[in-house]
Amino acid sequence: MTRSFGGPWPALPLSASFRIDVETPPPAAPEDVEQEITHLWQQACATTPALFNGCVFSASCVTRTAIKGYWTEYRRVFAQMKNPALFPFLRLQPLAVVGLVHTPDGYVLGRRNPSSIYQGNFWQSPPAGSIEKRTDTQNVNLAEQILAEATEELGLDAKSLKVGQPLMAVRHPHTRVLDIGLVLETQLAFTKVEESWKQHANKEYDMLACVPAQDVTTWLGQNAILPTSQYLLKHDVKSKMPRIF
Repeated sequence: MTRSFGGPWPALPLSASFRIDVETPPPAAPEDVEQEITHLWQQACATTPALFNGCVFSASCVTRTAIKGYWTEYRRVFAQMKNPALFPFLRLQPLAVVGLVHTPDGYVLGRRNPSSIYQGNFWQSPPAGSIEKRTDTQNVNLAEQILAEATEELGLDAKSLKVGQPLMAVRHPHTRVLDIGLVLETQLAFTKVEESWKQHANKEYDMLACVPAQDVTTWLGQNAILPTSQYLLKHDVKSKMPRIF
């Protein structure tokens, strides 16, 4: 049975010239807000010691041609997700990348591990994850971000994947996470992708599936697939349909 996502996830098509501009972070929030952030983070770390306060990217302005934003601490994003009343003060819109891998056999979907902090048990198109500061540079390179996630979540390296251009920005209605969706192509058969996942990937997904183009509609109707991945599936299947003149 398909599960509800609690409201529409608005999608914005991105132009071919789309870019991401990095700005200076805004001033610190009021002291009581900062205290609440610290309290929520310490509480979470006591329960899950492995939590890491990395540097993530938050959007401040979103259009079809550009996203403007800045780097901030993950603990601030985490606190806003836990306590939405912080949004008027923090106004964080964390950016993420969501890729749809197309193999000669079909599209790769993964079921998110039930133990995931966010969206456990839902099907998603890996690789996917928050945009993180992985190097010393201030710039955001979407191809590098999605390829890093592919290595972590599927065990695939850059040599086996071709990254397409960003297609859409999709907003999570409650957390305000903003997914940047794009398609990746590989010449590897799905069995090779699955083998790499089993041998080298992390535990983000507990199951992989291959969905041929002709089965996408059925899958969309029968499984709980996260909306960004739904949009990418529909877009790519449509783009590959032969044109009739």
